[in-house]
Amino acid sequence: MHIIRRLEQILTNLRPVFSRHATYEWFVILIWGIFLCNQHRAVTSYRLAVGLTQHYYTQHWFHSQGISAQKLSIAWHKWLITHPKVHRLRGQPVYVGDGIKVGKEGKKMPAVKKLHNESENVTKSEWMGGHYFGALALLLEVGYFF
Repeated sequence: MHIIRRLEQILTNLRPVFSRHATYEWFVILIWGIFLCNQHRAVTSYRLAVGLTQHYYTQHWFHSQGISAQKLSIAWHKWLITHPKVHRLRGQPVYVGDGIKVGKEGKKMPAVKKLHNESENVTKSEWMGGHYFGALALLLEVGYFF
């Protein structure tokens, strides 16, 4: 029960970022879908984990003007940085980052960009079309997050 209350506290802390209450409620449903998912990790799996049909995915998720991903990221960061287990080096929080480039053949796919290929294999071209997936994490010391 403790983890449920803690998650609700975190989500409530993010509420001011949403300009519409309905958008916030859909966000909460999505987060619970992520936590409850026991299948391959994907949006469809999250939707199924909370018992929603295909109709809800196309009608409500990711199409709202009631939220800005940038504002949500900033609010999440502000909350995280206050956590007592944030690892600090010379007083500054420590971040860990990683990224991967995935080549795509399609010319009209959303978010396909021209990416530099760092491969040392000379048979591969220097540039490729593809998606870049990046992650940035805040390093926490040993201890319970929740």
